[in-house]
Amino acid sequence: MTDNPETSIQLETLYCAYHPGRETVLRCNRCDKPMCVECAVQTPVGYRCRECVKQQRAVYYNSRPMDVPLGALIALGSGVILGMLAYLLLGMLGFFGLIAALFVGPPVGGLVAEVIRRALQKRRSQTLKWLAPLMFVAGVLLIGFLFFGGLGGILARWTVLVFAGLAASTLYARLL
Repeated sequence: MTDNPETSIQLETLYCAYHPGRETVLRCNRCDKPMCVECAVQTPVGYRCRECVKQQRAVYYNSRPMDVPLGALIALGSGVILGMLAYLLLGMLGFFGLIAALFVGPPVGGLVAEVIRRALQKRRSQTLKWLAPLMFVAGVLLIGFLFFGGLGGILARWTVLVFAGLAASTLYARLL
């Protein structure tokens, strides 16, 4: 059997654009740049190079310089105000305070996230998604430390810590 040049497939040897000594068969599905397994970033739509992933994130995370401090300040203030209410109300409910914390914590976190998103005009920041929950919990702990007997008062009202943790986890999830 003779090879027909019209039907034979010639495979070109590709080399990674970032590591020129490495042979590869992968290409970025956006820019078609050859890349090795180490350089490839798996996305829901296939493998992409780091530059294309970085460009996509730049479109998604579009915050301005003052957005992170403003969002953190809103989260801290919300933590102080809502923490004060939680210390007062959940402490009065006794055992039912735990049930209330389980049901009230997540919606409160969602509410704080929505306030932050509207204040920032729905701009997103990678830093704020973890800083806002930390600041919220810091606000709850600060008000407990100042007005409810220091660390002992905070630990005695552990239902508030459950409330703060659930609110912070929801806040993180909503700011993703």
